[in-house]
Amino acid sequence: MQTIRTSVNSAPEASRFELLVRLVYTIPLAIVTYILMLLSGLGWLLNWGSILIRGRRSVRVSAFLNLAFDYLFKSSAYAFGTTDERPPIIPESG
Repeated sequence: MQTIRTSVNSAPEASRFELLVRLVYTIPLAIVTYILMLLSGLGWLLNWGSILIRGRRSVRVSAFLNLAFDYLFKSSAYAFGTTDERPPIIPESG
């Protein structure tokens, strides 16, 4: 089993300008997150079927699910003000 690890850099100082930018920037993040979570539901079903039929997970689907949830965590941390580190709008693998 593979563990998902993500890190969020948080500092006590916060930028007021970044707070205003966050209001606008969160809209496309929410749209992309919504689409990724819909696709993750399909991925979950594919993985479930793969485990049921073949007895193992699909590596590609599992990698996509890891990417989707990593993006969810990072965009949520930004949207809720935990960090000023802006995530990319399009998720990056890696």
